[in-house]
Amino acid sequence: MRYKPTTLAAFLVVGSLLPTPAWAAEIQLGESGGIYTVPVQINRSVTLQFLVDPGSAVVVIPRSVLNSLVLNGTLTQDDVVGTGIAELADRSLYRAIRLRLRELRVGDQVVRDVIAAVAPALSQPLLGQSFLGRFSSVTFDNQRHLLILPGPGSAPVPQYPATPLPNPYYPQVPAAPPGFYGQPSYWQPPR
Repeated sequence: MRYKPTTLAAFLVVGSLLPTPAWAAEIQLGESGGIYTVPVQINRSVTLQFLVDPGSAVVVIPRSVLNSLVLNGTLTQDDVVGTGIAELADRSLYRAIRLRLRELRVGDQVVRDVIAAVAPALSQPLLGQSFLGRFSSVTFDNQRHLLILPGPGSAPVPQYPATPLPNPYYPQVPAAPPGFYGQPSYWQPPR
């Protein structure tokens, strides 16, 4: 099959005018119980293996991580956004504290002002949509075991507090017997 030089030149010109992605970060994935994990640095202080959970509406951290961040001074009362009711995949509800994590770093990608929830019974943190949703695409390369995140400029990055609180948080606590949900015991109210 032959192409005329003008057809080939036109194709090259049109192809060069199409938006091309900037660079993309490729982060090596680990595995825990058949679920992908990735190293995440929180507030430039603590680095942990997070379970990559695109089904989670928000980033979720265990109580032990909350305690570490408070003790090293990278999380303060000013970072507490509020409390809410979180719904798990099994449809159970629990009361959770909502926080603003000032910075999450995955590979070379840094996202600021990420909403997270604290789950007292959780043993491993979850990397959910409050982080992953900041990118125009999230790709898993199953052959090379990589998480691929596009570089800066690929999507507008909403900033806190302009980011609406994602579901599964309810504006009000659903009706339940008095004292059913209670105040979370893992965060002391200001005095």
